[in-house]
Amino acid sequence: MSFITQQEAESILGVDFAPDSDKARLILLSNTWMKNQIGFVPDPIHENLKLASCEIIKGILAKVIYNGQDQVLKRKKVKADSVESEKEFQDGSVALSSFEQIALAFIDSVDGLKPKIGFSFEVRR
Repeated sequence: MSFITQQEAESILGVDFAPDSDKARLILLSNTWMKNQIGFVPDPIHENLKLASCEIIKGILAKVIYNGQDQVLKRKKVKADSVESEKEFQDGSVALSSFEQIALAFIDSVDGLKPKIGFSFEVRR
């Protein structure tokens, strides 16, 4: 089971969204990204999850997803005369592309699904 098939991607993105030789790989990468975010493949697949998968495909094609990872900036300090500027990013923080943000919004809109961000657990009595 997968989040999106090539035929579904072509119906949403158009048949010419990528060269035929690249489509299977793009679908595989998109489905992998989705599975890593949600943790499982629901049955049936909600339409918003198919749209999220297409956003990931567009991000891969735009070379902002699966395009390597920048070194995480821990501290940046600039000092000139009496002006000082400093940046320090949270440990482990990662910038998300607009494609990933849209995909996560689609995932979040589906009842019963939440992206796996951070640590959580369920308590039952």
